[in-house]
Amino acid sequence: MRNLLFMVWVCLLLPAQAMAQDAKPKFEGLLNKLLAPGPLMIGHADLEHKDCLSCHEPAGGVPNKMCVDCHKEIRAHLDAKAHYHGLMKGKACIDCHKDHKGRAFDATAFNKDKFDHNRTGFALDGAHAKTECIDCHTEKRSKKPIRQNETRYFGTVNSCNLCHKADDIHYFKGEFKAKECSLCHTTEKWKPAKAFDHLKETGYALIGAHAKHKCDKCHVKTGKTEVRYDWPIKNRQCLSCHKDHHGTNLSPRFRNGKCNVCHSQDTWKMKL
Repeated sequence: MRNLLFMVWVCLLLPAQAMAQDAKPKFEGLLNKLLAPGPLMIGHADLEHKDCLSCHEPAGGVPNKMCVDCHKEIRAHLDAKAHYHGLMKGKACIDCHKDHKGRAFDATAFNKDKFDHNRTGFALDGAHAKTECIDCHTEKRSKKPIRQNETRYFGTVNSCNLCHKADDIHYFKGEFKAKECSLCHTTEKWKPAKAFDHLKETGYALIGAHAKHKCDKCHVKTGKTEVRYDWPIKNRQCLSCHKDHHGTNLSPRFRNGKCNVCHSQDTWKMKL
């Protein structure tokens, strides 16, 4: 009996290489066979040939610190107190993520139909509530040794811009590039969007015929993915958009680009 206890103690202290140099992660470790209720899942299989204390405390238990020492993505969420894991308020990882249930066991499996998305910090409302999970969660488990074609429900950022980048027809620059779609759109539907206050946001009021134009009438694409927004309106005024058909036919005092001296924003016809 004393010899058996000594062997177990040695197994706890020695790494896999000292226990069996020829051991491979696909085989169950000796210590695991002696003490554990079953093999570790495939993602943790190599730990059977190392040290149980890399996950377990000497007195028993699996503290969260041991988990996040390896799972650094989870640690980032815990530190930020955001996303699903960061909002768990200190709940033990082992309460949801069991192990020693065999190589093919999936410790991250959950019921999609019963999952409360509010617990992620991002409530699903409007059209989002009617969307399939995989329409937003498109990442696959490419780094997993098994089930590589399954969806990885982790790491999606709560950002309209990141999800709807392919739907963006604006190609905003500067300060507007960083603003979320929700500034003008709702989750119910894209159109109609909240009216854009051109005077407040750009300092240039749209009146007359200008107020009736669609944005792309003036803000035309300069390339496949760029729209011209950075116009020098304050400097060139009307000539920023309109070509001067008069050329040198007018006297110098009329060549200042102030078309509104003779024209209005309702029509090009001369003011009477």
